[in-house]
Amino acid sequence: MATRVNQRKATLNDGRQIPYVGLGTFLSGPNEVTNAVVHAWKCGVRHFDCAQFYQNEKEVGEALRILSNEPGFNRDDIWITSKAWNSHHRPENAEKALNQTLKDLGTDYVDLYLIHWPANFKAVEDPNSPTGIALEPSVNGNMLIDTELSLVDTWKAFIEFQKQGKAKSIGVSNFSPAHIELISKPTGVVPAVNQVEAHILLNQQALLDYCTPKGVHISAYMPFGGDISRSGKEVLGHPEVAKIAKKTNTQPGQVLVSWAVKRGFSVIPKSVKPARIEQNFQAFELSDEDYDKLVALGKEPVRGGGLPFTFDPAWAVNVFNTPEEQQAGLLEPF
Repeated sequence: MATRVNQRKATLNDGRQIPYVGLGTFLSGPNEVTNAVVHAWKCGVRHFDCAQFYQNEKEVGEALRILSNEPGFNRDDIWITSKAWNSHHRPENAEKALNQTLKDLGTDYVDLYLIHWPANFKAVEDPNSPTGIALEPSVNGNMLIDTELSLVDTWKAFIEFQKQGKAKSIGVSNFSPAHIELISKPTGVVPAVNQVEAHILLNQQALLDYCTPKGVHISAYMPFGGDISRSGKEVLGHPEVAKIAKKTNTQPGQVLVSWAVKRGFSVIPKSVKPARIEQNFQAFELSDEDYDKLVALGKEPVRGGGLPFTFDPAWAVNVFNTPEEQQAGLLEPF
């Protein structure tokens, strides 16, 4: 019997297996995220995506504590991803970030630890921060950038975390091929995963072409394009998605999750609504015809997550190398 789509796993270049369908926790409130994780596990979800920057890992840890009393719960059966934030890229601060994450989650290890962005913020002391380092050090609306630190140093720290067993797999997020080359050539260690925004209007074809032969697995965040103010209306509400959902008697979210899985991406839709969590997890076998129609929609990429140099505070770093970033004269990743 073939494995159901929502139970399938992708094999990483380090031999470990990541569940294709998970639950994102970004922008989920404290009580919401605890309930969402508990409900998701009861629905069969075994992949949970977290991050230091989300500032809700304690609540995810509370969910895991609650679930530890459930029959059949086994920590080794679930996949937990977390990420070190940009202000914690210096090796000693990356270690502080990981240790705080492990403490908050109540676990001895994470299954996957990612460098959240290819941007180094200055490490500024903050007594109110759990790690003693400010998450977003800024002056006059601009993020303070650490131009002396190399991402190679951060990656070397991650390699050590893997050797120690604190992070079973290591990877990156929002990295371009150039960024991956930057850290992998001097270390000889290629990331197991690159987590990026990916959906039908940003299908990441060029990145996929680069990552596939290197065995770098792509994990898709914002698979629905984000909220309405971003590109959610264009992605989740796309007429072609609606047409396929009607034909297959499914919901638009299920169509988009199924498309991502068929493309070879693991996918982490975010929701705190029980019904939506259940629906999103019910991925199905999308036909080749419908898949190809959705792939064809990505000819003109739409990036719902925005460009970091337009954030508030603004990052003076060229992350995605878009024409807009090139024209803005930003710092190149280092």
